Amino acid sequence: MKLTFKILLLILLPFQLAVVRYNYSYYGEVIHSAPGLNFSAYFNEQTLGVPFNSPEDMVVYDGKLYIITSGSNNLVVVDERFDVAMGPRYVFKKVTETVPDDSKEPTEDNPNPTKEIEVEKFLKEDGKLAVTYFVPSESYKDYLIEQGESVPEYYTLNKPRGLDVKDTGIYIADTENLRILKLNHDFEVVDIFTEVDNIAFEGKAFKPKKITTDTTGRMYVVAQDMFEGIIELENNGSFNRFTGVNPIKLTPFDIFKRSLMSEEQIARLPKFLPTEYTNVTMTAENFIYATSLPSKNNDEAMIQLINPKGVDVLQREGYAIPKGDQQYVINMNNYVVDGPSTLADIAIYKDGIYTVLDQKRSRLFTYDSEGNLLYINGEAGNQSDKFAEGVAITYFNDNLLVLDRRQRTVVVYEHTNFGKKVNEAIMFHGMGEFEQAAKVWEEVLVLNTNYEVAYKGIGKYYLRNGDYKTAMEYFKYGHDQYYYSKAFKQYRNNIIKANFGYILAIIIIIPTGLYVWKQIKKRKGSKVSWKKK
Repeated sequence: MKLTFKILLLILLPFQLAVVRYNYSYYGEVIHSAPGLNFSAYFNEQTLGVPFNSPEDMVVYDGKLYIITSGSNNLVVVDERFDVAMGPRYVFKKVTETVPDDSKEPTEDNPNPTKEIEVEKFLKEDGKLAVTYFVPSESYKDYLIEQGESVPEYYTLNKPRGLDVKDTGIYIADTENLRILKLNHDFEVVDIFTEVDNIAFEGKAFKPKKITTDTTGRMYVVAQDMFEGIIELENNGSFNRFTGVNPIKLTPFDIFKRSLMSEEQIARLPKFLPTEYTNVTMTAENFIYATSLPSKNNDEAMIQLINPKGVDVLQREGYAIPKGDQQYVINMNNYVVDGPSTLADIAIYKDGIYTVLDQKRSRLFTYDSEGNLLYINGEAGNQSDKFAEGVAITYFNDNLLVLDRRQRTVVVYEHTNFGKKVNEAIMFHGMGEFEQAAKVWEEVLVLNTNYEVAYKGIGKYYLRNGDYKTAMEYFKYGHDQYYYSKAFKQYRNNIIKANFGYILAIIIIIPTGLYVWKQIKKRKGSKVSWKKK
């Protein structure tokens, strides 16, 4: 029995290690790798002490974490200590009021009989910032009056799913209320956007799911059942355009088959629709990082970096296209998680590093700006150091936070020594400190000898330093064909330059020698012929 257990342990151990300690090689094979992130802490509904049912999205702004929930329909603000921040909010409270008592007859001593009753009033107070009621601002009240509309005492949410916070305000995708709520930083409503003036919304409800904004307050919205792309709205809510449309790719066979069909036959075929985006995040440069669902038509564009012109400019220079797991099974039984990753969110770190969340397998994939897969983390489970249904991620200072909808928990990850070294090397490279970057990459190789990205980084230093032969060796270990070719070209040119005189001499001497030898041979042949005569 013990022997059987040991054999099973030896068989299963590599698979257990691969859960949180793996990467992919140049050949697409799963290889062991040091973890870039480790579990650090967590906080949840119990530790926060506020309603936190079905959290959907979160964002960091000005040293605070803002979380929107669709079950509790509230906005929760958390400080750097992972406690609920304190501040002014509106709540219904029971208060005691004195009112006339009609049941008592007036007397000389008590001409106006009164009694005390408990009533519920809508009041402003200081407390934990779990905001459920949002009052209109004075300016928005004036606007509603000018428009001849009634002024509500407060607004509430209905299953909101998206959130963004910038200097221009707080933006909530109030999904089931079919609107976007814009608040100021006192949590007062300053505007509401309910309709999109575009033909694509004729006969279709506007159900915003995710939202991000640029520095001017322009909004970029992912809406339900909208395949035209990301909706771009001006800061006043007017429709501008669709941007970042997911490309449709037909196979050569599909194209050939359609060329033989009539228009009626083509019309009866299943429609090839671009997949919906799942989330959007704005960079400081007003570029949009976006994630979308996988399909056979967009498996190469599940992560995009969309520039202001609407063009995807994401670099994909790594061994494989950034899209989460590279290896997976297809069409297995119900006991095996199959199919490609389901990317639910993307978080921007610094120095071009970003992380995507795979909701299907509870994985975190971190890439650099060139598309190299740096490290993989995360594990599915109901324990405090795992997450069951990740719906959002964000960086809070240097920690990566994962929002778990099912467990009503935020899991906090911190960088390991390996992760810190990798990030540091990338930082130095971005600053142009290539020698320092190479030194850090050497330290990374001590922690993980088969880390191919480090070999590429060191090779780039030697390439810039003019040591092309050494650069070629490192690029060979790193399986970087592009930079190996560049180093080889420079190495070959240096050899040619160093031996140019010899090469030139050989080029001149050999043809000249051959010519002279042929002339001598001709003369000898003519003399022999003359003697015979």
